Amino acid sequence: MKLFKKVSFLGLVLILNTINIQGNELKKNLDAVLGFGGQMSNIRAMLETYSLLGMNVSFRHPDEKLKASILEYETLLDTVEKDFQDEFIQKSVAKSRVAWKPVNKALHTALEHVGKESMKDNAIFIHGNIRSVIKEMSAMKKYLLDKMKVKNSDNLNASIEIGASARRLSSHYMMRLWDLDDPTIEEHWNNGVKIYTNSVAILKKSSFVKDPVFKKLLDDCDIKLKYFKIVGDLPDLKTPALINKSAEDVFNNANKMSEIILDNMTK
Repeated sequence: MKLFKKVSFLGLVLILNTINIQGNELKKNLDAVLGFGGQMSNIRAMLETYSLLGMNVSFRHPDEKLKASILEYETLLDTVEKDFQDEFIQKSVAKSRVAWKPVNKALHTALEHVGKESMKDNAIFIHGNIRSVIKEMSAMKKYLLDKMKVKNSDNLNASIEIGASARRLSSHYMMRLWDLDDPTIEEHWNNGVKIYTNSVAILKKSSFVKDPVFKKLLDDCDIKLKYFKIVGDLPDLKTPALINKSAEDVFNNANKMSEIILDNMTK
């Protein structure tokens, strides 16, 4: 079943093309749900990438990664606005564009080589304002899941939240590593750990753990969660590359778990 192919962090945009395909309404809605969930991760990853650029960490070409992430998010908005004439979705897209405009402007300063202190100020601004952008992605995801009333929607949401939470932890780790003067970093870190933990617990209780492939993916996500917790308790430990890699691994694992859940939902 090819409804949701394995996607890399920067390859999520490929999924959006399937929203245009006429035919199965359930498939269209589920693809959109995955798109919204993916952008909840992607938006947080933009903050992470911005922080890496601010610290002059150059591995994996963060400037190109940021450009691709911005394009990915804007492509989703354009696609959803075109293909979903639902009033709720249209209003949410409009709110997303308003919230996104100042965030997008601040993100682009990383590509304009402004001073380090200006970048720190912009990072704090981005952190304070991306929640409005993520909020709309989350609202549209929830709206479609509630509207579809399909089985295992709670499990699908849990797998999406695992990927998004890993990105939240990674981005906040980079902010802390950069010594940003933002008192909410620890609060958001703890909230990310909580959502991640609860989502893993939901999937551990699901019937999907009987699938050895699914269980292996979930176990790896659980191991990565323990790693995040350990790093969170060791502020002097500086491992940006490992944290970034762990978040990407969890995001990819979450996508694969979503694929398995979707196979069940559309049978």
